[in-house]
Amino acid sequence: MIRALVLLPLLLFSFLPLFGQKQYTLAECYQLALENNIAIQRAQNEIDMNAIDRQTAHYKLLPSLAYGMNHYFSFGKNIDPVTNNFAFEQFSGGQAVLSLELELFSGFRNLHAIQQSGYSIQASAYAKKRIELELLSRITQIYARILFAEGQADAGRNNIQTIENELEIISEKIKVGRLTKYEYYTFDARLNSEKAELISVQNDSSTAVQELKELLNLSYKEALTIAPVDTSVLSEIYDTYMGADAYIDLLLQRHPAILQAEMNAQVADLEVKMAKSSLFPSVAVGGDLASNYNINGEFEDGEIPLNRQLADNLGQNISISLRIPIFSQKEYINSVRKEKINVANAQLAIKEAENTVITHTLQLVNEFNAAKYKYRATLSAWEQNKLSYSLHEEKYRLGQISSVELLTARDILNASVSKYLQSKLDLFFRYQLLLLLKTY
Repeated sequence: MIRALVLLPLLLFSFLPLFGQKQYTLAECYQLALENNIAIQRAQNEIDMNAIDRQTAHYKLLPSLAYGMNHYFSFGKNIDPVTNNFAFEQFSGGQAVLSLELELFSGFRNLHAIQQSGYSIQASAYAKKRIELELLSRITQIYARILFAEGQADAGRNNIQTIENELEIISEKIKVGRLTKYEYYTFDARLNSEKAELISVQNDSSTAVQELKELLNLSYKEALTIAPVDTSVLSEIYDTYMGADAYIDLLLQRHPAILQAEMNAQVADLEVKMAKSSLFPSVAVGGDLASNYNINGEFEDGEIPLNRQLADNLGQNISISLRIPIFSQKEYINSVRKEKINVANAQLAIKEAENTVITHTLQLVNEFNAAKYKYRATLSAWEQNKLSYSLHEEKYRLGQISSVELLTARDILNASVSKYLQSKLDLFFRYQLLLLLKTY
């Protein structure tokens, strides 16, 4: 009976979902995170802002049209805005102007800005994908942590039930004089230790569940139960070969962190070109319609209505402007030099991203291969400890060993069960991390 209860946690991955209770699979957690996670929503907002910048860059190629008015009060000697004669009295007047301007040449600044905004959109899209990959990897790790904590909790509850049953048997034997209270004290102390350990495991499980809720952007009040995983594929996973070289070569071509760094390098290169455009002459054409008025002026033919003043004083002009930079206190030159440094930093960022991807991938591959051997070792240890515990249990029933020796043997078995459970999860989820990294 004791052996059966101790080994119940190994059925962790085969039980059916509780009736009426929604259990979220790993894939469903992925989907919820991609839809609700705050960091991903911010990344999407960054893409949208870059799209607006691109639209603004396109509109820069169009002429600008503006309408303006100004009104003022004159005291003392001034020029009448209607008659253009000197006036010595107080008057109130103003001007209305409709202006049009088109920049013909700006050292290709506007064209470079359009290109730059396109690269910025791609960089932000890769940044979003990088965040998604990091998020899904984090969810995978927490999912494994929750399952392991649940397995430990199941084992703890089974151990508590086993000890309580054993205490009942010991109490009956004490009453008939077959055992001393020493046996009862030993098992009772172990019972309290198991209860304390269970509380610790449950607390860790609750913390992990809350961390998962945070990543999924779920309310802390919302119930979240995860589904068990199918570890029947472990034999197939165990036979899977993961070569680091081919794996890394693939990721160096498609990993979003590297692609993001490359797009940022393109943006930096265009920043240099835009800074250089300030050294070129710029040409613009424009024109405006302008008119003046005096709302309280007195003229030879009497007071003139405002609309007539605006019509009579209407003037038009067309302008062509040329601006040639000659000396700007080295502002433009230094700007170009600074942007070239940014280009160098962007190239370093690419190399840094590649190094990070290589290191992280090597670590994942090595940990996966280590998990395969650890799985086989813990499986063998569990099987041997199971046989050993059976012998100790039989000897205890025959009175050949003490309760301390039985508890010691059970501790060894429980430790091997825990290590085997952890190695199963470790192998399964490290394989999932590698698949995620390769396919996402």
